[in-house]
Amino acid sequence: MSGALIAAASGAAYAGTSRTYTSGSGTETVPVNASHAVITAWGAGAGGAEANPQAGYGGGSGAYVQLTIAVLGGQTMTYVVGTGGTASSSIGGVGGASTVSGSVFGGSVSISAGGGGQTGTSAPGGTASGGNTNTNGNAGTNNNAGSGGSCPNGGAGGLNSTSAAGTAPGGGGGGCINGNTSGAGAAGQLTFTYS
Repeated sequence: MSGALIAAASGAAYAGTSRTYTSGSGTETVPVNASHAVITAWGAGAGGAEANPQAGYGGGSGAYVQLTIAVLGGQTMTYVVGTGGTASSSIGGVGGASTVSGSVFGGSVSISAGGGGQTGTSAPGGTASGGNTNTNGNAGTNNNAGSGGSCPNGGAGGLNSTSAAGTAPGGGGGGCINGNTSGAGAAGQLTFTYS
């Protein structure tokens, strides 16, 4: 299993185990004795764009998804954490989606917290789907090298100044003035909380 993993346990697995992934992809295995999972996903933010000849947009933020579902110990789900959009002296990269899929006791899991967008003339937030709560990301602004969109329940967008990166999880990068480098979008995140 690849990706950064932060694990915190309080007592037995059924009493509350949480696992957070901030990069990469892999297989998530439900702990023994767990009966429910809360899966929370943030998509990655897009990088900002240069203000030339128009005001450059900050990058759109990632979306936010949360799903509560019944599980059994030993069941597995596949996950991918969205990669933040790259910084650029022209148009920053789009953010990657954070996704989880699989089949567990409570049914099929297919969630996607979409990454933020960036075209240089617009910067939409990512699209959310598959959860009990689905909140689309926020668009970047275009006011003279605009600010990146802030991710719902997540990280702030980068301010409208040179190389202002978005804050994790999911904030869009700030736009830049002519000839400079925009801010990078922040990576997404996935958290599995068991009870």
